[in-house]
Amino acid sequence: MTSNHEDRIRDTQEDGIHAPPGTEILFDSSGPSSNLYAHLQHIEHDGRRILLVPQPSKTHPNDPLSWSALKKAVVFANACAYSFLGGCTGPIITAGVIQLTEQYNTSFQAITTAIAANVICAGVGCFCWMPFLTKYGRRPTYLLTALIMCACLVWQGFACRETYISFLLGRLIMGLGQSPIYSIAPTTIGDMYFLYHHGEKIAFYGLAVLAAANLGPVLSSFIIQSLGPAWAFWILAMFIGANMVTMFFFMPETKFIGERPQIVPSLPESKSGSSSQHVEHLEDMRKPSYVSGLSIWPKSDPSIDLRTISLRPFLFCLNPIIIWASLVYGMSFISITTFAAIVPQEFGQEPYNFNSIAQGLVFLSPFVGSLFATAFCGRMVDKIVGRSTRRNNGVREPEMRLFALVVAAVITIVGSIVTALCLQHRVHYMGPIVGFGILTVSNQIGVNMGMSYPLDCYPQSSPEVMVSVTFLRSVVTWAWSWFINDWLTASGPLVIFLSMGAIQVAIQLSCLIFFKWGKALRTSLYQRHILGA
Repeated sequence: MTSNHEDRIRDTQEDGIHAPPGTEILFDSSGPSSNLYAHLQHIEHDGRRILLVPQPSKTHPNDPLSWSALKKAVVFANACAYSFLGGCTGPIITAGVIQLTEQYNTSFQAITTAIAANVICAGVGCFCWMPFLTKYGRRPTYLLTALIMCACLVWQGFACRETYISFLLGRLIMGLGQSPIYSIAPTTIGDMYFLYHHGEKIAFYGLAVLAAANLGPVLSSFIIQSLGPAWAFWILAMFIGANMVTMFFFMPETKFIGERPQIVPSLPESKSGSSSQHVEHLEDMRKPSYVSGLSIWPKSDPSIDLRTISLRPFLFCLNPIIIWASLVYGMSFISITTFAAIVPQEFGQEPYNFNSIAQGLVFLSPFVGSLFATAFCGRMVDKIVGRSTRRNNGVREPEMRLFALVVAAVITIVGSIVTALCLQHRVHYMGPIVGFGILTVSNQIGVNMGMSYPLDCYPQSSPEVMVSVTFLRSVVTWAWSWFINDWLTASGPLVIFLSMGAIQVAIQLSCLIFFKWGKALRTSLYQRHILGA
């Protein structure tokens, strides 16, 4: 068996054809590839050897992959806090919709339009920030965009007491500033963590994003009820300002500029044995001091051409893998957008008559659902993928993770039926609230898979991939937001939730197509060098 494995590698090298991106060796001590890759860096876990993918630099003292677990945890915590607080900027007005409609003398749909405008600007803004964070680094992007969000929140606080146009304009500009919250944290995860950590970290990041949509209305409801909508924006601005301080002092640049060992087999015939050894420049060998790491504008990457890197997300937007992942991601966010639209319209009137605080507390149920889904998408899915990798002779494929969407489809069916029937027949308020929680379990799985699958397929292009996924997801969410309130008034919650559930289940079950032919598609695109592959 080992001989056949070695023969396949020799044939691959002779033909000049490499495995498609996303197909990685993660071998254990009993796998046929053990002797071929034993010269590379690995860890011992549960009696098995796990190859470190990507390989950390052996000579560079500041490779983020080699940072201590504590330093990585602090950076990751800052990234999640940034994503959570940035995510709160959107749904923060949910509990104050009724007050704003009265203040501006306008309709529910007009306020929902302000939410939708923020969403689409967040998607478009990614195309501006992606070349910046790729060329100049993650640190200045985090700090600059946090400053923009903080300023726009202060603006919207004053606009709450003035005109709708000013409020809408503040939402638009803030959308452009907050756009990296959906793309930069996954890139940071790829900067610092090895492949076998990605699933769990993406799950926690997904929890931060969805928790913002769920807990944001809860927290703001108490502020709005006591102090009014303006203070909800101002207090959130204070928290983002505090996060800026922690990021300034405890979040160094994670973009690595330098060479890393290539993952190549140890074969006598291999011509890559000597070429895989690299030499790093002497100035890169000095470990930077803590003070120098506080620079707001670290060293830019001279190998990045801004014009070229700016075009790559547009190619990825045509990639069928990215399009499908964006639909999975987008339909999950549509459910969240629907919750935000339905809660004030359904629970703020007869028969429930919830005040702002009670409306905000409705979102505790989706938050609890997110916790269950995070536990499933993290360690549980990773363990199952690990077993699949061992059965596949130590070779890990991105498609191994997609089985989770079948579980999500079953949960979507149950949650949609419960929510639709409970709202339609105006049963006790706990009925639809429990339905929201069930649906959120499915949504969280969809968000996780919508991000992790394309990132696993194209790990070397994580900024461009996340920009493409975020933009397409934003388009789906934006289009839905335009008509959800009017559709709810015209057709009722039964039609909305059953229709939404049917579409979501169809998209989730289409994972079976990618489970069977996903690698063939990745290989075909890679060999033709098209659509970003």
